[in-house]
Amino acid sequence: MNENAENGALRKFYEVIMDNGGAVLDDINSLTEVTILAPSNEAWNSSNIDNVLRDRNRMRQILNMHIIKDRLNVDKIKEKNANLIAQVPTVNNNTFLYFNVRGEGSDTVITVEGGGVNATVIQADVAQTNGYVHIIDHVLGVPYTTVLGKLESDPMMSDTYKMGKFSHFNDQLNNTQRRFTYFVPRDKGWQKTELDYPSAHKKLFMADFAYHSKSILERHLAISDKEYTMKDLVKFSQESGSVILPTFRDSLSIRVEEEAGHLHDEYASHEWTGYVIIWNYKKINVYRPDVECTNGIIHVIDYPLLEEKDVVVAGGSYLPESSICIILANLIMITVAKFLN
Repeated sequence: MNENAENGALRKFYEVIMDNGGAVLDDINSLTEVTILAPSNEAWNSSNIDNVLRDRNRMRQILNMHIIKDRLNVDKIKEKNANLIAQVPTVNNNTFLYFNVRGEGSDTVITVEGGGVNATVIQADVAQTNGYVHIIDHVLGVPYTTVLGKLESDPMMSDTYKMGKFSHFNDQLNNTQRRFTYFVPRDKGWQKTELDYPSAHKKLFMADFAYHSKSILERHLAISDKEYTMKDLVKFSQESGSVILPTFRDSLSIRVEEEAGHLHDEYASHEWTGYVIIWNYKKINVYRPDVECTNGIIHVIDYPLLEEKDVVVAGGSYLPESSICIILANLIMITVAKFLN
């Protein structure tokens, strides 16, 4: 960072680095190519951040989340984002940032997500001798929104948000008295189901079939007195063979494994350790693990927990298997009641 950091727009960022021992600044200066996502002075004025500042180990991880070992100016971010939301590794182990570009020309808006926080680039391409600084409006890694707030604001989760909105499934996700672990299919995951089950996919996003959409979303949401990180789920899987998580109506049985894989980025050349969910003999990649929220955690997955047998399409009607069981049970009760009368 340049010498004006002590007194200019990055004054608070500089102070936090120095209060943490200054090692992060040494790391930045030692890199030949670097991009820094630097929170503005105003971004640090939050009660959530005050609590974290006292924890030096956590603060070091958060600061490292803002550092990328590459020169990323706006043009390069746009290039990476041409066909997908760009995933970029930070110097913090196995932690990634996700850039999204909206609009064109002077109307271009660049957002970046890291550690459950969506931030907007408010000043881009501040050139340094060894890279670039982009000033952002929030501190990454210190969540300030609920699970619902995160769903509503994150462009990768818009389809799940829309489905939950018209089915009123989302209403519960602002509850800060509960802890949620939500396996959220990213938009590209729902798009894949359109190829696999075209008729069912169409109806899942129709308000007339809101009950059925809600039933499927309920399978993805664990509700408990604590949230479960990917490391938690891997540990439980190793100990017991699988993990059974409580959901609204029933439970979710999965196994989670660590697996070496490649970044979802054509420019990446190295491998990283990722996570895979095994559910009903299917392997589903975890695209973004451990997206923290104020009332839980989100794991963004590559495909919904959905199978062909979940959906019945016949005579123009569509019902999940669970709904058919409920209807049959009701018919039996009606028949019994008529017999008794």
